[in-house]
Amino acid sequence: MIGTDIIKISRIAEAIESDAFLNRVFTESERAYCDAKPDRAQSYAGIFCAKEAAVKAGKSGFGNGVMPADIEIGHDEYGAPVLAAHGGAQRFFDGHIADVSISHDGDHAVAVVMLTARNDRS
Repeated sequence: MIGTDIIKISRIAEAIESDAFLNRVFTESERAYCDAKPDRAQSYAGIFCAKEAAVKAGKSGFGNGVMPADIEIGHDEYGAPVLAAHGGAQRFFDGHIADVSISHDGDHAVAVVMLTARNDRS
């Protein structure tokens, strides 16, 4: 299953001025990661896109017991994005391996998430 999303970084730059938005959408570790970046809006936009792409890949969408902060985008030792599902999102991602790709260009961020059943992966 594959999900993708694209967003204008300027749209997220406006949204992250609201603490309510930040706390509702992003986990504490995501906020710490983005706030440490020189272009924090770009990082927030990429993570936001990855969350949207993840729920599309999981055939869920937000709602149905899944909140944006239930999907956490972290980074491995090489800086590659990794997905962790918490709370209501776990039921859509259990038994799957999630591959995540995030890119930025100009005023846009894009993300793709591919879910593969653990028993289908070699």
